[in-house]
Parts: sequence; C-alpha cells; structure tokens
Amino acid sequence: MMSSQDLVVACGEAAVLQEHGQQLYQTGNFPAALDAFTEALSMKGADHIGILDNRAATYTKLGQNDRAIKDAKQMIRNDKQDERGYLRCAKSLALEGKYDKALELYAYALKTLPSNHPRRELVEQTRIKLQNKLNEKCCDPFSVLPLEIAAMILDYFDFRQIVAILRVSKQWDQFLSAMREIWARLDFSNARCKIHWFSVRAFIRRSRYMLTHAIVKNISTASTEKVLGFLSRCPKLEHLELWAPFDCRTFYDLFRGSKCMKTLIISGQMPVPQEYIAKFLASLPLLEQIRIHKARTSPSSKVKWPSALPHLRSIILGTTEGSWLTGHTPALHIPRKQPLIPYSITNLEELRLDSDPDVFFPYPPSFNPLDLPRLRRLDLSGIYISDDFSLPPSLEFLRICGGAATNEFPFSNRRPIEFHKLKTLMFNDVPWVSNDTMLIFFVEAKAPLEVLYVESCFRLHGTAFWDSLCQYASGLKELNMSHVLGVNDAFTSLIIQKMPALKTIHLSFTDISGVSIKTLANARTSGDNVLKVDRIYAKGCQKLSSDAIAYGRACGIEIII
Repeated sequence: MMSSQDLVVACGEAAVLQEHGQQLYQTGNFPAALDAFTEALSMKGADHIGILDNRAATYTKLGQNDRAIKDAKQMIRNDKQDERGYLRCAKSLALEGKYDKALELYAYALKTLPSNHPRRELVEQTRIKLQNKLNEKCCDPFSVLPLEIAAMILDYFDFRQIVAILRVSKQWDQFLSAMREIWARLDFSNARCKIHWFSVRAFIRRSRYMLTHAIVKNISTASTEKVLGFLSRCPKLEHLELWAPFDCRTFYDLFRGSKCMKTLIISGQMPVPQEYIAKFLASLPLLEQIRIHKARTSPSSKVKWPSALPHLRSIILGTTEGSWLTGHTPALHIPRKQPLIPYSITNLEELRLDSDPDVFFPYPPSFNPLDLPRLRRLDLSGIYISDDFSLPPSLEFLRICGGAATNEFPFSNRRPIEFHKLKTLMFNDVPWVSNDTMLIFFVEAKAPLEVLYVESCFRLHGTAFWDSLCQYASGLKELNMSHVLGVNDAFTSLIIQKMPALKTIHLSFTDISGVSIKTLANARTSGDNVLKVDRIYAKGCQKLSSDAIAYGRACGIEIII
C-alpha cells in the first residue's frame, strides 16, 4: 500500500509530466505532448480530468477527433458536475460536423449542471455561439423560395414524407398546414401498415374538409365506414378510389350527393351490380370516369341508365361472371343506341370491358362501338365479337385480348374502311387473328401504326406476314411478337433494313438465338439508316446465350430476360 508521502511524490510527478506536456503542446510538438499526457494518466493521484482534457486537445490538433471525443466522454463519466467534459466533447463533435449532437450535449449539460454552478453560464454562452453560427450558414428553404417553387417541390413527396416534414420544426408545420393544395389529396397507397380512422380525420381537418382527391387504401377494416363517412362530408371531392371491402348500398347512400365527383374507381373488393352502376351515373352529374373492377348482373327492371351523360368520357368495367339469367342485365352492359332517342354516351372517349370468368364464356356485347363517334380507346378482353360490331374511325388505341369471333375480320364495317388515327393495335392470345386480318389494317384501313402487339396469335406465321409487316408498317416504334411461331434469326435480319423507327421489340418465347442480339447490336452501332433498337424483351428464349446478352448490353441495348 502506498504511503501518503509516496502519494504526494506520485502526484508531483504526474503534475510535472502534465506541465511538460503543456509546454510541448504550446511549442507545437503534439506527438511528444501526447506521450507526456498518456504517461501522466498512468500515475496514481493524477488529475485525470485535467490531463484527459489536455490529451483530448492534443488529439484534436493531430486530427484524431474520434479519440478526442472518447477522452471527453471519459471526463464526463468521471465527474458529471465538471463542465470541462461537456465543453471538450461538444467542441470535438462540432469539429466532426456533428452539430446536432453537439447541441444535444450542451442541452444535456445545462440540464445536469446545477443552476448555481459557477461555470454553467460558460456552457450556455458556448451553446448560443454554436447555434448562431449554424443559423448564419443555414436558411429555411420555405422562407426564401417563392411559394410556387415550394409547392412544386412538395409535389414530389408522398403522404408519409409530408408527415415527416411536418415534424422538422414548428415553422415548417405552420407553413405546410397553410398550403391547402397539399392537403387536398389523400393517398395511403404507400402506407407501411393499416391506417386507422383518426389519422384520416386529422388529415381531413388539416384540409378544412376541402379534400379533392382520395385513394382509400390500406385502411383497417374497422375504420373503413368511418373513413368513408368523413370523405362524404367533403363537398369538393372530385376523385375517389375505394380499395377495400364495403357494402355497395351503403357506399351509394354516402356519396350519391357528391355534386363535384368526376372520377369514381371501385376495386374488386366491393362488387357493384348493374343497378348501382346506373344509379351512380344518375346521381353524380359531373362524372367523367367510372371504373368498376367487379361488376355484377341485376334484374333488368332495376337498371335504368340516365338519358343524358354529357360529361362521361371513360367507362371501365370488369366481371368474373360468365352468364346471367333471363330477365337480367349483364354485368358489362353498355346501353345500345335506340332509334329516335338521343344516345346518352355519345361523348365517350374510352371504353374497356374485361370478362374473366372461371370457365370461358364468349361474352356478347350489348352495344355497337360505331355509335360512339368520339371513341379513341377501345379495350376488350374475353368478348365475343359478332356481325353487329363495328369500329369507329375515331379510334387511336385498340386492344383485344382472348375472346372469340365469327371470322378473320369480324367487324361489320362497310368496306373499304379507314383508320387514319389508329396508332396502337394490340392483339393478345386472339384465336381469329390471321395474316389476312393484319393486311386489312395495314393496307385497306391505312392505319398509321406506331405500336403493334400480336402476342400469342398462333395463326400468324410465315414470311408472308413478315413481308407485309415490313412493307406496310415500317413506321412502328414498338413491336411485340412474343409467343409467335416461326420468329427466328431470319426475321430479325429482315426487319433491320425495313423498320428503322423501331425502338422496342418483344421477342420473348421465340426461336431467336444470340445471332439476333448481335445483329441488332451491330446495327445500333453502325452509321447506316437502319434499325437502332433501344430495348429487347427476350424472356424464355432457349437458344439465347449469356455472351450474346452481354454483347448487346455493352452496345447500349437494354435486354430484359
């Protein structure tokens, strides 16, 4: 055991070493000063806090801020009432650029040190000095940007990010709360968990019930009715999407008085009978688009479409029902034009009907598209096209998937026909499409096609179709030949010279090999006026090698496999 005399001697030696280290520090010999302070710390009776403070300062001069912070934290652990530890640690954190942590440490020190501490005021002054320095460097973007620019920036954030921005400061909370446009759109599509009704209520209150758009998704089941109740009290609501199970009649009762509603989208989680489709159209006078993912049949006596729908531009209906009883209106019912009676949907621009029953059923349409003079987009899935079905010349987009028909060109248009606006033509798994079908569109109809899909059309084959494609559709920008028999490397070589505008080509599940990829890649890098494709879809091509794929990608082609 060390005697008191020995302890005094040891303390004296530690003090001498500390003083020697301080002299070395002042002369700029920091490595030697560091050694002196380290040796002094190892001696008994040393002033550990004072020496740690000196060593931390030396570490700072040597650019070793992490070690300086470590010594400063040790000072705090040794004595929480000594202000030197807080001052040294906060200074080192600031030198590391960790200003927020430095300010937090100052706040902790002021909370820990008693009010009568003689050096407490120094800590407070140092904190204020750092805060003022940071305020000089930083500026609130929302205080300097024009309001229009700030609003444009905020448009890039989703709801969850907006909530995080609110928590930055009171000023940001006040600024964002005052911007009505932010709170006019409610969208919980990206929510990580189920949303409860009180969160929706808080959002709507911020908007002062001036909500215009609402996407009801990821809502807890127990909250759905309350959420819809809140939304029904928003008089400016224009766009509503429901992606949750709910009772159709209750939903109708809530929103039938929405005089500003322009878009109504209902997912397959809420089946909607034709009776209520007609009621929605009648009770929402400004409706421009209605999309029902799961329509149902209704007794015909209950279905009455309005006599005038001047604002309606888009109808999208889907169903899983394959048939219906006598005296019932089918789920995908579109009213037919009657003689001497004004047609209610003459302003319709988009129509999509999707029949997807468990057992195939050739769904006969109840209308004739020719009666829709402004129709630009027609999309049919699982529909039976009979002799009383004509295409209007206004079409810009035509997509047909599956279904059935009476012949190779089942449309009852008077010949010759012309589609001078048709830029997109898509056939997917259509059993009646043949070479003759395509020739009618290419030659007789003179369609200026830019996008052509003939995916899984098994009656298309042979060089005759290739030749007509290259001769009459050379302006194509996108071509889909996936699952088409006979598509191979010879087809690829043919289109290079004939289709210079093509940028995207789908060749999935065809007989192409690496030769096609290399041929397309070489054409892209050539200086000739030939096809320079940007993207190739080549899933399921068994003859395609990894080397060819790597070569194509090296030449700048995006290859999706």
